[in-house]
Amino acid sequence: MPLIQVDAPRGNLDKSQQDMLMSQLSNAVLKAEGAPLDSAGAQSLVWAHFNEKPQGTFYVGGTPVDKPPFRVAVTTPQGALNDDTRTSLVAEIGRIVDDIVGPYQDRLNHWAMLYEVTDGGWAGAGQVFRLGDIQRAMDINTA
Repeated sequence: MPLIQVDAPRGNLDKSQQDMLMSQLSNAVLKAEGAPLDSAGAQSLVWAHFNEKPQGTFYVGGTPVDKPPFRVAVTTPQGALNDDTRTSLVAEIGRIVDDIVGPYQDRLNHWAMLYEVTDGGWAGAGQVFRLGDIQRAMDINTA
């Protein structure tokens, strides 16, 4: 039940690149969580937002930059990832961003930030979803 939020400079990607970025990031997070990519339940629970920011609103070292970095924030339930899956997810996010956005000369083209919601802190439709409930809904085999 991940939530992916990408902050990007307006106009940096065309619609097909944006769609490809969000699709590949969604699948990378599902894979890291151990969800089968062909599971309708898993696919229905990975939500993603692509937030374009106006040019001139990005700063590096307090100075506005012409080619702003992207920010990829991934929020998952606590326990959905471990050290190995976090490491592989961050590497995959880097590969995806490099492939679609391209590398920047002499600086990073993105930040990847991983957040966890404490078990019992993820809720919707008036109910709390615990990690086990989420994993069952996403067809994740924990055995």
